[in-house]
Amino acid sequence: MKIAREGRAVVLSVPIRGPQRVQPVFWWWLAAAYALWEIVLPVLVPPRRIMCGGMPIVHRVSPARRAAADVAEVIGDSLYLAGPFLLAMIAVFAARSDGARVPLRVAALGFGLLALPEALVVAEDLLAPPMEPPPGCLPEREPEPAVLRILSIALSWVVSPLTVVLLAGLHVRPDRGSVLRLVAAIVVVVLLVQAVRILPERPVGPPPADDGTPRYAVLGNGMPTTVDLVTGRIAHEYVPHLGTRVAQLQAVAATRRPGEYVAGVRLERGPDEWSTRGFVSRLHRLTVDADGQAKLGEALSGRLTGVVGRVTVSPEGRIAYALSAEGHDNQTQSYAGVLAPHREWPAKAHGLYWRDAHTLALPDDLGTTPLTPGSATGPFQWWEAAIDVRLPPSDPRSTAGRVPAPREAGSHTLPLPLPGGRTLRVRHGSYAERSQLLLYEGERKVATVLTLGCGDIVSLAADPSGRHVLLGKDNENDPTAGNNPCGGASYELLRLSLAPGFNHKVVWRGESSVHELTW
Repeated sequence: MKIAREGRAVVLSVPIRGPQRVQPVFWWWLAAAYALWEIVLPVLVPPRRIMCGGMPIVHRVSPARRAAADVAEVIGDSLYLAGPFLLAMIAVFAARSDGARVPLRVAALGFGLLALPEALVVAEDLLAPPMEPPPGCLPEREPEPAVLRILSIALSWVVSPLTVVLLAGLHVRPDRGSVLRLVAAIVVVVLLVQAVRILPERPVGPPPADDGTPRYAVLGNGMPTTVDLVTGRIAHEYVPHLGTRVAQLQAVAATRRPGEYVAGVRLERGPDEWSTRGFVSRLHRLTVDADGQAKLGEALSGRLTGVVGRVTVSPEGRIAYALSAEGHDNQTQSYAGVLAPHREWPAKAHGLYWRDAHTLALPDDLGTTPLTPGSATGPFQWWEAAIDVRLPPSDPRSTAGRVPAPREAGSHTLPLPLPGGRTLRVRHGSYAERSQLLLYEGERKVATVLTLGCGDIVSLAADPSGRHVLLGKDNENDPTAGNNPCGGASYELLRLSLAPGFNHKVVWRGESSVHELTW
């Protein structure tokens, strides 16, 4: 109410509210709602996709329902594309009116332009013919969107309805109380959404099999593949994403925690698949839940120039890896590296393994020493090069060590250390010869654990107790490369007991490569 004097008359003016309603922070609330919706929607309706090449099974619905779904899709897509321009028209209308007053119908129209396309998408999903994956295919969650590059963020915001909403709200100056309420509402919603997103994804270790051994094996054949050793079926095939790119799993090793692994992941690919030039890798944590679902987690290392070909974890939890990278004169150079602290040594490291808590043994770097000093002929003592990881690479003593190896170690690969100083080694066959799995105590052969009738052993993994072993077997069915083909499936997993008798059985057959295996 305002009182003014004009001459002797007293004029009383009272503001009359008509159809307009004061909306001092409407545009700011609209902008906040739009931004929060982008966070809330993926949590409320997590998108899914089908990981297989077959056609999904489509259930029949009535023609009217199918037509309604098509109409909802067309209108929703049109409104989504036209949204920024329609909001711009509303903003111009609001700017020409009283800056602090926005008609209620305009407020409802602006909110409808943002909400209606999303509602039509939901309606389309409900009305569309239901689909399910064909037999043998595995549904999987879409990878969570990562933080995009700065340029992509800028471009997406320029063409977003959110930009128009913010520009429309610039002519309004909200009071302090309205701003505080807006900020508090945003914080509460974000915290609730993050709680909903994080709590269900807390890692839950997979249950063991009835005999106490891990139920799942993990294959690293470009993508993490978990095999249920109880049912003999693949439980999950997972395509890992880092940002917007598909990552390639190159190597994997189990830690002492159930369901937790260390994976060597290739981030970028070079111009030549036969060269390491241009390749970039990184070590990541990989988890497998109670249902066998694998998921790539946090990065454990920085960017590594080259390709990680092997990962191994010591009983104390220290991580080592073998890296191939392009060196001088375009020649491939091999490195052995460890984390915590991060160090690398030039070494022939493809088959490296932990000899003890401080020593990395390199079975690819073999040598001999005559047992009789000064003798130029045998008998010889075989040894493997070793790295003392307690010393920095600049110290020559770090690569001056060696550890005993079995005699004729040149035909042995894939050493697998076991508790009590024992080691399993594979002796590969060729043509008429057969592949064998041999057990050693130190450098002394104890037993021939297994002799294959066909195919070749390409990977080994032990359970945490060291009493059971998984063997990855390549049946060598390729007629151009196979030395001793088996026929049937291309690959097998064999489970072996190291108790007397060395009983073994096939627990899985399939077409997924078993050259990278952990248990």
